[in-house]
Amino acid sequence: MVLSQEEIDGCREAFLAFDKDRSGTIDSWELRCALEALGQAPTEDELFKMISEVDENMSGSIDFGEFLKVVERQKEQAENFDDEEELIDAFVACGGNEDKSGFVEKDTLIKIIKYDFGLTIDIEDLIHKIDTDDSGEIEFDEFSVLLSP
Repeated sequence: MVLSQEEIDGCREAFLAFDKDRSGTIDSWELRCALEALGQAPTEDELFKMISEVDENMSGSIDFGEFLKVVERQKEQAENFDDEEELIDAFVACGGNEDKSGFVEKDTLIKIIKYDFGLTIDIEDLIHKIDTDDSGEIEFDEFSVLLSP
């Protein structure tokens, strides 16, 4: 995950704003304040983990380069979480369960794609390719393959 120049500039502003002692590093308390300023709300455990994952010199604080790694990881996790949540919501809307158990009936998917959405794609062929056990029941892993870009 690469941050845009605009995001890096925002990180630099946050880093400098919270490096109160101008040491060039921020500790866990300063990191919490910086991440909260960027719209995140990390727990104590998350802060400890973030610092330990990037604190290459084991100083207990992080410099700007290490801070960018923290922000990149946080952004990546947030994006992955949102994608998975949306996928689960779609699975549930089609008949599956929130814990990824259950399945979506092939006929239900065909009805949604062809008649509710009016799409002209060959959904039967797509389902045939992803329904690896040819059960006519689309489990979560098959459903996620169907909806992946």
